[in-house]
Amino acid sequence: MWLFILAAFLWTAAAPIAQLGLAETPTAYEGQQVSAVSLIANPHRNLDSLYPLVEQKAGAPYSQQKIAASAQALAKAGGFPPVQVAVIPEVKGLRVMFLLEPAYHLGVVDFTKATKYFSYTRLLGVVKLSDEDPYDASRLPAAENSLKEFFEKAGYFQASVHRSVAIDDARQLVNVTFAVQMGARARISTIQMDGVSNPEGAPLLHAVESLRARFSSGLMKRGKPYSRQRIDRATALIKAALTKQHRLASSLHENPPQYDARTNRVQVSFEVKVGPVVTIRTAGAKLTAIPYMKGRIRKQLIPIYSEGTVDQELVNEGQRNLSDYFQKKGYYDVQVATDYRSQPDQILILYTIDRGRKHKVQRIAFLGNRAIPARELLAQVTVKKSHIWTHGAISQKLLRQSAENLEALYRDRGYEKVKVTPRAVDREPQVDVTFEIAEGPRSIVEQVNVTGNDNLAYGQLSAPKGFELTAGAAFSPRKMVDDRNRIAANYLDRGYLNVEVKATATRSADHPHGVNLAYAVTEHQRVRISEAVYLGQHHTRVSLIRKTAGIKSETPMRRQQLLEAESRLYDLNIFDWSSVGPRKPIVDQNDEMAAVKVHEAKRNEVTYGFGFEVSHRGGNIPTGTVALPGGGGTIGLNGYQIAPSQATFASPRGLVEFTRRNMRGLGETVGASLLLSRLDQKLLATYGQPHFVGTSWQSLTSFSLERTSENPLFTASLGDVAFQLEKLLSHKSNTRLQIRYDFNKTDLAHVIVPQLVLPQDKNVRLSTFSASFIRDTRDKPLDAHRGSFATVNLGITPTALGSSANF
Repeated sequence: MWLFILAAFLWTAAAPIAQLGLAETPTAYEGQQVSAVSLIANPHRNLDSLYPLVEQKAGAPYSQQKIAASAQALAKAGGFPPVQVAVIPEVKGLRVMFLLEPAYHLGVVDFTKATKYFSYTRLLGVVKLSDEDPYDASRLPAAENSLKEFFEKAGYFQASVHRSVAIDDARQLVNVTFAVQMGARARISTIQMDGVSNPEGAPLLHAVESLRARFSSGLMKRGKPYSRQRIDRATALIKAALTKQHRLASSLHENPPQYDARTNRVQVSFEVKVGPVVTIRTAGAKLTAIPYMKGRIRKQLIPIYSEGTVDQELVNEGQRNLSDYFQKKGYYDVQVATDYRSQPDQILILYTIDRGRKHKVQRIAFLGNRAIPARELLAQVTVKKSHIWTHGAISQKLLRQSAENLEALYRDRGYEKVKVTPRAVDREPQVDVTFEIAEGPRSIVEQVNVTGNDNLAYGQLSAPKGFELTAGAAFSPRKMVDDRNRIAANYLDRGYLNVEVKATATRSADHPHGVNLAYAVTEHQRVRISEAVYLGQHHTRVSLIRKTAGIKSETPMRRQQLLEAESRLYDLNIFDWSSVGPRKPIVDQNDEMAAVKVHEAKRNEVTYGFGFEVSHRGGNIPTGTVALPGGGGTIGLNGYQIAPSQATFASPRGLVEFTRRNMRGLGETVGASLLLSRLDQKLLATYGQPHFVGTSWQSLTSFSLERTSENPLFTASLGDVAFQLEKLLSHKSNTRLQIRYDFNKTDLAHVIVPQLVLPQDKNVRLSTFSASFIRDTRDKPLDAHRGSFATVNLGITPTALGSSANF
């Protein structure tokens, strides 16, 4: 529920476009620079005659008066209904769009052949054509140029991009396709360092041609592929070389690459401005007892290294960081003095550290805390008390942070005027820390009023948890925001996608510490799904997308439902991008299409790995005389050649895996893997269905064969066939039910001591029916902080189904 509340808040607070009616045109943009002005309408209509009517021009300051006049003139001349205005802030300025209904909106954006080289989401980020955007033909040339620039930076200077559009008049959508021919990636011809002499540039060139550069993907040699990643890594290596020369105030950037189309080669050059030699030293105390860590810690504490420049503010910040570092290590009385000497070609910075005597945090106490017990306050304190194995941790920074945490806790309990003053008393060598707390009066909620909730009863506004702030409760700004978000979430979950909830807190006239809360709800219209449209699929059947998304016509358009539909589509593992939302932004319409957009991932995947292994075949080998199983007496092992079978084997090892996704367009996945080595060979095949025979159950069928001689006493051949059904019972608690049938057979051969294995145990069959109930409420499965993981497993293996034994 909390995740949905957060998603609901983001949905209402971060709409992709500020699309407003004429009367709602924002005044906050007044005077800002307008970068582009567009008319958005039916793409079949020629709008050239309407552009002269627009008084708001690109390149001029934004004027609400001109916007209003332009909208009225357009509506009158073109016979349009009231014109809406969309304003999008961009880096270059404001992009203003006049929406002349019926305006068409973006459908799907496709990049033919380019997705073999780059992810679909990355390409979408390059063209900046977002969902629910109105279709604006004037934006396509800029998107095309952005793609070309992106490809050139990646080394594909021969790439060509041609755009085309497909207009869907029935749905008022426009699908955009960028047909891409990548060509061969360019290679590096020469590398040079501009701005430095040959002696100064030689170490820099060596840095990008060294063995380290080869292993870090920053190798810059003739013939190497040109790519942004290689350039960025090489830039980092050059900066590291300048740092090694103590040229910390140097500047470095790549010049525009010089491309030769005839040879498909690129000349790479870097502009280097070498600064003065900056020497930073610490004296008086060691940063660490580990020699090779000294330089790393110094770079972390002194920001001059990371900022690449030198000024007094950064010098002082380094001084504070050093003090904080030693104080946390127990040297509370540490003194750091700075000696800063600057010359034209050299800068010397010396930090002299007098760390003093090591202290222990002996006691942490609180004074004036009548409302909250000390054990709760202690959890908010970042100062740490000493123990047997540690001196504790204290610094001025930790004291300030602890005081801020305590004040935040008190404010959350209703003490708005709380003041926490930290004090540290040095008793050599112990330090006593005291937090003096002036709680002040407690603010109490006197009444809670909700207005404007015409279609949602008071009891449903904050379901299922209810209001955190009620009459008589301590006032908390955080809880007020949580209640506001919960109201908005419940409206969004019922189809009121434009709901506005304003929360205000006013002081009571009768009580100086009383607070009256008011939540003003503007419901706007309820939006229903007129129909669901499915876009972007090529191999996938629409029936699979429809069943997985679960979007039904003539039902409220609930934001939670749209988010869950996206998640379920991703869970199919056949799409690398999905989007479920309204076809266009919700303004004043009561019905809207739900657009389910997908992009199919690569269907075929081959993974392989080869290596060489050295393994020892051995174990706890019985010796002397042993008792035989089944009451067969004893046997002496001296006559059996067991020891020679214990040996070290060196052999190649290889693994090949093939995965075919989205079989038959139904999301089915087939996989096969083959492992080969000297002692172990294994074949595995799997077949998975997201909807077993059209149900909500997932199925997985697997088959495997394995031959292993890793045990020196025998060789085992194993076969396994399994079929599993799984169903998600609850999304909220992540509860699943699994039903499984498994048949496996194990045969032992080349048994060196035949008497050690009973005849019936040389060929074992197991036929097992089992069921598993799984409930996982952990917040993070790999790093859980709360929640639980519980399983119940039941299984039966009967001889009636071919097993060697009953259990």
